[in-house]
Amino acid sequence: MRVYRCYFLNERDRIEAYENIEADALQEAVDRALALLRQQPKHKGIEIWEGPHRLYPARRRRPERSRISVSG
Repeated sequence: MRVYRCYFLNERDRIEAYENIEADALQEAVDRALALLRQQPKHKGIEIWEGPHRLYPARRRRPERSRISVSG
């Protein structure tokens, strides 16, 4: 079993919290991390690291801003 660290990011990609995730493979860690992210809507994204290596960055999709054209 491997230990991955999941960092929870705010809208400025700053770390707000983290959780260690034990998993047999990266995909299992990603699935668990994304499930945690869905449960914590205040966080805007995650990164999964193993030691000094970032293995998975993810951001929530932001709603697109409507474009307003102004002619003058």
